[in-house]
Amino acid sequence: MRAYQTYFASGQYDRRYPGANLTTWARILAELPPAAHVVDFGCGSGRYLLRLQGRVARAAGFDISAAAIDLLKARAARAGWAELDILGPDPDALDSYAARSGPADAVLCLFGVLAHIDDPGARRAALGRMHGLLKPGSGRLLVSVPNRRRRFFREQRAAGPEARGRIAYTRHLGRERITLPYQLYDPASLRAELEAAGFRIHTVRAESVLPESWVLNRAPLRWLDRLLTPLCPARWGYGILAVAAS
Repeated sequence: MRAYQTYFASGQYDRRYPGANLTTWARILAELPPAAHVVDFGCGSGRYLLRLQGRVARAAGFDISAAAIDLLKARAARAGWAELDILGPDPDALDSYAARSGPADAVLCLFGVLAHIDDPGARRAALGRMHGLLKPGSGRLLVSVPNRRRRFFREQRAAGPEARGRIAYTRHLGRERITLPYQLYDPASLRAELEAAGFRIHTVRAESVLPESWVLNRAPLRWLDRLLTPLCPARWGYGILAVAAS
């Protein structure tokens, strides 16, 4: 928890990832029904959530980081989105929200949020909670995770095969270093976790081909990635994006 607080409070997360991946954003819009109710699970400072303003009937964002929540509240206030429900850091806030707001049409869990829950039992519980937030049958989960075939090779070697993709990696924030847990995936392991949680898989595809920070910070690479990603098999994507039904 402290590592995430430090990461968001430092501003480095927002510098690395200043906006939405437009390929992922297009997929979100394609999955939303008219007048949708959306919950962003692990919304951070709102790089996807805030783009939904004026496009959905109701939205909520949840995060465990108080620093991220504070940033999101300030940004929502500047945008004039008083109706946005901002939840956390206690996960029980999601249950209270669902009780008063009803089931959602879509839950977003994007760019490695699920993967940062490195304990398998806690991850199962989180997926179960997301499943419970959705309208039975018609609700959609959009989830993206890091691809073990594309990232963190040194950390995977250090962890060994028995770790099954469960690693820790270090980020440098000026003079400070933070260590973050990560569960790496391939398409098969993502499918297995989602199906075990009661989801029905609709699609599994590449989230991007190039690293996310490149795509978001360099316009020519953003353009190139939007051309390449639809052609890339999920197993070779930088991240893996799944759409699943409740």
